[in-house]
Amino acid sequence: MSNNSGISISKNLQKNNNNNNKKNNINNRTSNNILAAKEQNNNTKQVVKKITNKVKSQKNKSKKLPKISITPLGGVEEVAKNMYMVEIGDEIYVLDAGLMFPETEMIGIDAVIPDISYLVRNKQKIKGIFLSNGHVSSMGAVPYIIDKLKCPVYGSKLTIDLLKNHLKQLGIKRRIKFYYVKDNNKYDFNNASVTFFKTTYSMPDSLGICIETSQGNIVYTGEFKFDQSVSKEYKSDIVKISTLGQKGVLALLSDSSNANVKGYNVPENEAAEQIDNAFYQANKRIIVTCYSSNFLTISHIVRAALAQNRKILLLGQAIAASINTARNMNYLQIEDSNLITIEELKNYPQNEVCILSSGDQGEPIEAMKNIAEKKIDGIQIESGDTIMIAATPSPNMEVMLFQTLNLLVKLGANVVTASKRLHAASHATKEELKMMLNMLMPKHFIPVQGEFRNLRKHAEIAAETGVVAENIHILAKGTTLELSGNKSKTLLNNVSVGNILVDGRGIGDVEDSVLKDRKLLSNDGIFVASYAISKKEKTLVGRPVIQTKGFVYVKKSMELIKEAEEKVIEYLENNPIKSIRECAAVKAEIRSMLSSLLYDNTKRKPIIIINFSLV
Repeated sequence: MSNNSGISISKNLQKNNNNNNKKNNINNRTSNNILAAKEQNNNTKQVVKKITNKVKSQKNKSKKLPKISITPLGGVEEVAKNMYMVEIGDEIYVLDAGLMFPETEMIGIDAVIPDISYLVRNKQKIKGIFLSNGHVSSMGAVPYIIDKLKCPVYGSKLTIDLLKNHLKQLGIKRRIKFYYVKDNNKYDFNNASVTFFKTTYSMPDSLGICIETSQGNIVYTGEFKFDQSVSKEYKSDIVKISTLGQKGVLALLSDSSNANVKGYNVPENEAAEQIDNAFYQANKRIIVTCYSSNFLTISHIVRAALAQNRKILLLGQAIAASINTARNMNYLQIEDSNLITIEELKNYPQNEVCILSSGDQGEPIEAMKNIAEKKIDGIQIESGDTIMIAATPSPNMEVMLFQTLNLLVKLGANVVTASKRLHAASHATKEELKMMLNMLMPKHFIPVQGEFRNLRKHAEIAAETGVVAENIHILAKGTTLELSGNKSKTLLNNVSVGNILVDGRGIGDVEDSVLKDRKLLSNDGIFVASYAISKKEKTLVGRPVIQTKGFVYVKKSMELIKEAEEKVIEYLENNPIKSIRECAAVKAEIRSMLSSLLYDNTKRKPIIIINFSLV
């Protein structure tokens, strides 16, 4: 029994142990399930918290997105004077700062620059002036405005060096912070970053500009074209441009100068062949004029001249400075022995000379006009000279061009003008503009750099490539495009703008009334009547003195002059001056009286000046 009892107890103990183990396992599993549930609950809370924080962060981020505003200050509805202001929150980025050559009626004016009054009021916000190229249409205003803005200037080495030459020629000595830009540079600011890409233009080192913002890229092409025949230093970076398009372009500002020209530009190699042919057909001197910044054309001319063993005379400070800069950077290969001075001209046969000229500001038509009018000592147009105008004149220079051409032909010169094949344009034509639009695929499009008809045509081209009609904005100067999220708004006349006239050292101190006076002077001359009034008697002393300039030939108009003198005497005798204060009113009456007299007799309206003195 004892054995059976021991076996029974053992079985009971084992059974109890098994039961305990089962209970422990159940308890452990329950505990583990509770812990797992708690952990899963914690993980869920963390995920929910992360999602909530992310949503809040995105909401806060969207609330903090800075407003973007784009305003042309120049360069729209006109040729040249390019300047575009991009405001991102409390930062201002200025794209180009160019000048425009004065129109014919702007007598005595050297240049026209954009109105920067808004920039001056907000100069603490300006992060810099970013230049696309070294042509005066893009950088020519910098010398006149930098003292007021006191901001850094960014541009390629050639652009900055040409700008320094421009400052030197104008005698402007100011300390300016320059940044030499390469196409792979990136400049970071609080609200945006600025990058660059290479473009093809009439000079090497030309750049497009990209402002990277939290809402997308704002791209400014600058002046450009596409040409597969140009050398490496002129080629566009098509890969980088396409990459920008893939990343997304919020807004594109693009060159419209040649939007009305169909097809593609004449390749530069074909233009070079035409210049070569013109040189080969010349039997005597060749006198060429072109823009001092058109390095592609200059390089064609230099190669053609050297191929014929012609010595080259650089005529004009602007073109001499440009070519010396290009030589220093190895963009042009000219030995010193191939360059001559005016004094050395007489030492060479006429068929061994090439004169390359440009105006003081790089304008070619004015330079040729000065040569034709014998204003350049040591150089006179002779019968048989070949005159080559390797430039397309700006609209405000067309009248001067035709006057100059007539004069050159009268002097017996053989004139070769810039035909489409002789002069490859520097600006993209219709198919090239389409190419840029298709690569960048912008959401918003702003045509710039051109007259209104060019802007309108470029807008039509953008629509053809798929840009939505309501996202195409033709902006006038001073009109602002605001971009915020998916919304856009146009603010008409948001910024006060106008033309600032540069007259010698004077900037903005020539008003429209002064221009009108100058026009009158150039057309009808000046008529001055002087007389003396007695302080004591308040009566006329002696006889009035009449002087004229550019009005009438005095010897043939003595009767009119005497009649004017008698009219002044008669008026003063019949209207005695009671007090000195009345003298101003008397002057106005005499001026009106003489104006009627002179117009009745000559049908001309000279500027009339009345001088009086108290004796």
